[in-house]
Amino acid sequence: NTQLPLCELQRWKEEEMPIPSNKILLLLILSFTTFIVSSYAFSLSPSSSLFSSSPALRPRIAHRSPPRFSLRSLAAKDSAASDPVTGTKFTDEEEKQGRGGGHDVNINEEDISEETKAKREKIRVHQEACPRPSWGEVAQTILAQKEGFAVLATNSKAKAGFPLASVVGFATDKQGQPIFCFSTMSAHTVNLMADGRSSLCVTEKGFVGAADARVTIIGTCNKVTGEEEAELRTAYIAAHSGAYWAQFGDFSMYRMEDIEQVSFVGGFARAGSISVDEYLAASPDPLHLFASPVMKHMNDDHTDALKDYVRYLVGVEGDIERIEMRRLDRLGFDVRVTKGNDSGLLRIPFESEVKERKDVKTAIVALSQKVGALKEQAKEE
Repeated sequence: NTQLPLCELQRWKEEEMPIPSNKILLLLILSFTTFIVSSYAFSLSPSSSLFSSSPALRPRIAHRSPPRFSLRSLAAKDSAASDPVTGTKFTDEEEKQGRGGGHDVNINEEDISEETKAKREKIRVHQEACPRPSWGEVAQTILAQKEGFAVLATNSKAKAGFPLASVVGFATDKQGQPIFCFSTMSAHTVNLMADGRSSLCVTEKGFVGAADARVTIIGTCNKVTGEEEAELRTAYIAAHSGAYWAQFGDFSMYRMEDIEQVSFVGGFARAGSISVDEYLAASPDPLHLFASPVMKHMNDDHTDALKDYVRYLVGVEGDIERIEMRRLDRLGFDVRVTKGNDSGLLRIPFESEVKERKDVKTAIVALSQKVGALKEQAKEE
């Protein structure tokens, strides 16, 4: 096959026939394609001398296993279900609700010294004891975010039996039920008018990947009319300051009601269902309205203090390349710690519960004072 184009050229030469320019181009393309295919087939051959002489140049066609995060393995393996990132054990009630379980971090304990195991156990115990908001509170807090956008899945009217996913703005009513302001021209609005069954997936602010939190709510979206419509429209505009179009006559208010299921994923190995009653009875964390500027200030100006917290209060050793405060609530905060290619979330609890903005600084200063005392103690030892 590789000789066909050359033979064809030779035949034209012998007959002294002029070769059309378009046919020359076609023949050149055929020759080049044949060469590339044959070369590629050779390169994939296990017997190729290229591979045998340089293993680094061999094609990476094997399945790559998930990365192993050393910060996740700070907690020693335990017979009880636990979060491999923080080492936090799940309660029996969480297990009943499908919470916990999850990802196996594939830690080979035989290769770990007893000293390292003891350090990891210390971190695990610390993280297990950290107070945290309930999953219902966390879910409510995620949905209470300002300028929030999420993915709404509706049942397609145009393509029966298929879902349609749309990125939409949302807010919540006083109970935490999602509300929307939709144009009658939107495909998802047309779908909802025919079948209100839908689901909404909301991610926390600054969502990056699997280690970050998200909530999925399944329910029925209904159009809201009467006096309540004006109330919900006001709430939506309050959450979306630039939504001037929400006042246009073509836009109507919808609310996800008759909630059937609330699913929560808080990161690696922290996933499960929240009962509808638990979700509706919970409230957003009292610090959520000003958590973002506080975290930005800490990340911009006080990363050294954050590193000290995880070293002296949690027990993480070695150089910390990067640290970032990711979540702030009334009971403490979570930081993402990066060491080389490894990254994980760790919890730093406050000494006491904080409910007002003015008390956040006091709580953080108390942590710094505690670290200072531990540093002095270490010097004396």
